[in-house]
Amino acid sequence: MGSYYYLISGLADISLDDSKAALSVDQFRAEVFDSLSAADRKLMDLLLLENDCRNLLSAVTADSAQDYKGLFSAEQLEELIVSVKQQDKCPEGIPQFMYRFVQEYQDETWREYALLPEDRLWSLFYDYAMQTDNKFVSSWYSFNLDVNNIQTAITARKYGLDMQKVIVGQNETAHALRTSGARDWGLSQELDYFDDVVRLLEEDDLAQRERKFDMLRWRWLEDNTFFNYFTVERLFSYMVRLGMVERWTSLDREKGQQLFRELIGTLKDQTEVPAEFR
Repeated sequence: MGSYYYLISGLADISLDDSKAALSVDQFRAEVFDSLSAADRKLMDLLLLENDCRNLLSAVTADSAQDYKGLFSAEQLEELIVSVKQQDKCPEGIPQFMYRFVQEYQDETWREYALLPEDRLWSLFYDYAMQTDNKFVSSWYSFNLDVNNIQTAITARKYGLDMQKVIVGQNETAHALRTSGARDWGLSQELDYFDDVVRLLEEDDLAQRERKFDMLRWRWLEDNTFFNYFTVERLFSYMVRLGMVERWTSLDREKGQQLFRELIGTLKDQTEVPAEFR
């Protein structure tokens, strides 16, 4: 792990309320990556690998083409899919979990683990990301997994969905959500953000709710890099936060509301939600 004094000291202050991002994620990546060690580049690459997962999901499901900027081109993802079909080895450079997901999607064994194929893919991704030796980055993905899973568990309990199939990943919180019968799954004393997640879910405005969840993530990043002055952890945090600012400045309120209505509609269409709750 290197120390990046000059890179970090030159970064502009950013806020989730900014009307425009100081840099785009692409610009930031272009500016800093040549200065990073190979190990630190691999950590930062995890953020783009999330986009590769979104692109891969679109490719295997023949969904409307997505073009999130990731590590791999559309041609490389297509090569991966062909390799699985032909039972060849995983193409060099592509993580093994992506190869496994394509296998499971093609033989439909993903259904043994999840209600939706994307849940299975994200489960594999989080397991992969949390295996990193960097404690901060591993904790970041564990935190996000917990926040997402707690939201899912509350919704699943409300609609009577199978908790075994909708909870993602294999960490301790995921295990508790799948197995505990307690009202709070035994987590309110274990996770200092459990009550925050429950409270934020009470927000009726879906766009505002999502923004507040981003604020929760923003605070986590700031708190957990407080003593990481000039290290890759601070660069990782900055790139995540740039992505948040970039996303919110690209969405006006009306578009944001439409986006979340579509997401909820998709969830209702693809899960067995009782009609009275639709």
